[in-house]
Amino acid sequence: MTEHTVLFVDDEVNILKAVQRLLRHEPMHVLCASRAEEALDLLARNPTQVVVTDQRMPEMSGVDLLSSVRERHPDVVRMMLTGYTEMTIAVDAINRGEIFRLITKPWNDDELRATLRQACDHYDLKQEIKRLNQVTREQNFKLQDMNRNLEEKVRERTKQLAEKHQELRFAYVQTIGALAEAVDAKDAYTRGHSERVGVYASKVAAEMGFPKEFIERVYIAGLLHDVGKIGVRDAVITKPDRLSAEEYREIMEHPEIGAKILEPVTFLADIVPCVRHHHEWFDGSDRGYPHRLRADQIPLPSRIILVADTVEAMTSDRPYRIALSLEDVVRELQKYSGSQFDPVCADAMLRLLEREGEGFIRKDQKFDIYEFIES
Repeated sequence: MTEHTVLFVDDEVNILKAVQRLLRHEPMHVLCASRAEEALDLLARNPTQVVVTDQRMPEMSGVDLLSSVRERHPDVVRMMLTGYTEMTIAVDAINRGEIFRLITKPWNDDELRATLRQACDHYDLKQEIKRLNQVTREQNFKLQDMNRNLEEKVRERTKQLAEKHQELRFAYVQTIGALAEAVDAKDAYTRGHSERVGVYASKVAAEMGFPKEFIERVYIAGLLHDVGKIGVRDAVITKPDRLSAEEYREIMEHPEIGAKILEPVTFLADIVPCVRHHHEWFDGSDRGYPHRLRADQIPLPSRIILVADTVEAMTSDRPYRIALSLEDVVRELQKYSGSQFDPVCADAMLRLLEREGEGFIRKDQKFDIYEFIES
């Protein structure tokens, strides 16, 4: 097994020592730097696959360091390990540093080790894709002289390249899931909420007869629908009582915040409107937000996500109430079909609940992305 080199940057020496202890048995070489300039010097002198940096450091912030690493060493996988999760830092890290993961302190040892292994695998995967791209380009120059047997080899190489690209797409979805989990983790009662909404929404889309590409889009939009809550105060997110009018206005900003976080990411361009409008009401009521769209003005994935989001919320315990029964959920869907919910989406959900019962709202469900990224 090839040993990878991982560079940790943090101005707290105790953090660096803790990381070294944690990784002493891992098949990776650990470098440490307490300043950004020292980190850049180590990168210039040592082939490195992964950089993990803190955000708040003297002389240069973590975001600025990752931006410099991106310019000087674009192949290095970049991650941020920080106790600060303000929206501006997350957006900067995503846009300027193009980070692989955003990990908050204090970290879970097993999760940190697993994330570092994934980062090393991600680096190897990108290098393999570059190699296969080069091979494909070289072969294309010789195509005019190749015979039929060689053409078969080219098709095989092309297939390999497509498979590698699909693996990279899967890695992107994993990254999205990690960001969604970081948002859900702000409140113990919402842990796993985004994944379940994504799964429920994908099932509704499948029940409505849509193709795999659309179902995958609905899942990713559901996974990211609440990413804007990273910009909402923890005190509002975790409040055990009903929100005040002012706090509710603050929470109403999260779809717009989420859309702005995602807008710079080309890979997610078709997801942005789905996230922005997942709280619009089908009848255009002023209870919907942010733009009070109605009916077909609302993106169809948003209408599906609203039903899935509502069902997940109603069937989960909250500080101010216990989970509703399936019978109560069915009554709520029927009551608000045509007002809050698109009737077609609500009917699809009702058919699923009738057919699958309690099994539909099982909390440990996961989306099988491999099924939806076939060549």
